[in-house]
Amino acid sequence: MRLPQLFLLLLLISADLSLFGQQSYPVDYFISPVNISISLSGSFAELRANHFHSGIDIKTGGEEGLPVFASANGFISRIKVSSAGYGKAIYIDHPNGYTTVYAHLQKFNPEIEQWVKSEQYRLQKSEADFFPEKGLLAVEKGDTLAFSGNSGSSEGPHLHFEIRDTKTEKPIDPLLFGLPVNDYVRPVIESLRIFPEDSSATISGHRLPYRPDIAGWGPVYRLKKNDPIEIAGKFSLGLLVYDYQNDKVHKNGVSQFEVYLDSALVFQWKATSFAFSETRYINSFIDYAAYKTSGERTMRTRVDPNNRLSLYTTAVSKGIFYVQPDSVSSFKLVVKDSYLNESVIRFEIKGARPVSSVARPKPAHPVFSHEKDNVFEKDGFRLTVPGKCIYDDFEFSFSVSDKKSTTLSPVYAVHNPLTPLHDYAVIEVTVDPKYRIHGPKLLLARLQKGRKPVFAGGQNNNGSLKALVREFGEYALMADTTAPEIIPEEGGDRIPVSDSHMISFTIRDDLSGIRDYSATLNNQWIVLEYDAKSNRLTYVFDHLLLAGENSMKVMVEDQCGNTATYSTLLIN
Repeated sequence: MRLPQLFLLLLLISADLSLFGQQSYPVDYFISPVNISISLSGSFAELRANHFHSGIDIKTGGEEGLPVFASANGFISRIKVSSAGYGKAIYIDHPNGYTTVYAHLQKFNPEIEQWVKSEQYRLQKSEADFFPEKGLLAVEKGDTLAFSGNSGSSEGPHLHFEIRDTKTEKPIDPLLFGLPVNDYVRPVIESLRIFPEDSSATISGHRLPYRPDIAGWGPVYRLKKNDPIEIAGKFSLGLLVYDYQNDKVHKNGVSQFEVYLDSALVFQWKATSFAFSETRYINSFIDYAAYKTSGERTMRTRVDPNNRLSLYTTAVSKGIFYVQPDSVSSFKLVVKDSYLNESVIRFEIKGARPVSSVARPKPAHPVFSHEKDNVFEKDGFRLTVPGKCIYDDFEFSFSVSDKKSTTLSPVYAVHNPLTPLHDYAVIEVTVDPKYRIHGPKLLLARLQKGRKPVFAGGQNNNGSLKALVREFGEYALMADTTAPEIIPEEGGDRIPVSDSHMISFTIRDDLSGIRDYSATLNNQWIVLEYDAKSNRLTYVFDHLLLAGENSMKVMVEDQCGNTATYSTLLIN
């Protein structure tokens, strides 16, 4: 064989084994789960609230009810029905070692729907995780599994689709498996940020993060002012970026973020797969303070000491840089999507000498360590923050203000809501004796200016209330003594239903939120569907609805044990 032919053969083999330059994945095994052109409203590892997106969101034209197909042969290993999260979801295990997930479904196909309904009645649970026996619900490639919807925590009709490694349950970018998505569009670099990283660092003479004006597009982004940026001391970098598919409608996320210093790769974040246990590290990866104040999710190069995210493949000096005084270094920042469309911004940084030495002041407050448990106590308040809860050491702040008209304790300002918590901290508050009569109705709430308090839970324990929290902010004790509301869409003691296929109710609670709901028809438990987004509780008529009069009772309980009941007659 001649050398050029051998080279071409090796090139083709390499391309087949390493789609888009990634690890080898089968590119012709899975078919599209929909029979329309795939357009994405969400990409893999996209930056979301407290998590990286674990799949792709396929647009369904704002409609529900599109058929959803099995992407390959296999068997249904899990079916989940929930009012939150993925809503109605199907998991299929395939013989090649992967699992596909189809979420936010409207309904299942008749066979699956019948099996799920029988299990709901057997367990008397409307919401549950079902694990069918292996092979019981076998499927073939192209079978209709379900119909697309908007169930769970979905913000609009679409199909959430995942491919996972069956053994590890790690999600993998579905686009690496050759799904047909038209994407020839480069990511958009919205802004560049530079962060000072030591006490003497200055950027263009200032000690604050710096956002230079940028211009250009695609491979030729640049600073509007071409002069090198003068920086004294250590610094890190950040980018605010978006990606589009060909339709250029939805702002999606990127798959790679790289930094080259004088042509050497010094930082790379690469999102092809991750574990669900590490997804909350997103709050360390982004500029969390900027996100909380502006909603922008700027990717940072700095790797905090307690950031265990596996998506960093290269992070020289933990993503913190330094340029020697009076020398100039060139930086190239590159972002790529799953199809390796890339955008680049280049600029220079000139090392400067610190104007003066800045002495680090003695901390005025206790310093919380990321390496050990931290305990703070004051004025009947106790906070325990394990080291694993925080990404880096910080000076803890705390203050107490007077009780509000709606609270049963003073208001405790627990550090700064711009600092993220990775895991749960414990707050324990002493309850004033005159409020202990509320017993299980007591709760800890996080207060938000101009918004409803957020229920944080709590358990009574010998005159104190203990609760787990995952955000800093203002907290206070409150009591929820009000029962939830049950409001039928059609009220009355006798409701004609012969021309309908369901009946719905609005259920809501003013403080702690809905914990449980149930209903009976002619004294028999019935399956309900609950959409927490719209507070809508629905009974889809089934075999238990008889001809004539049917007595129906709906019961709702909130997180503090307050209950409400609504009774009526359904006339069929």
